[in-house]
Amino acid sequence: MGLAHCPLCMGLAALCAVRCGAHALLLWRLWFEGGGTPEGPAPVRLRQAAC
Repeated sequence: MGLAHCPLCMGLAALCAVRCGAHALLLWRLWFEGGGTPEGPAPVRLRQAAC
């Protein structure tokens, strides 16, 4: 039985591929934005919550 045995599995596989791409994009932006270099990730600037 292959991956294409039902539409639900095909939809879940497509959703998994989209999520993987989104995570890859987030890692790419975290790594290279703000002057990051391949030798080390850019420093992460977190916003502080106003309590």
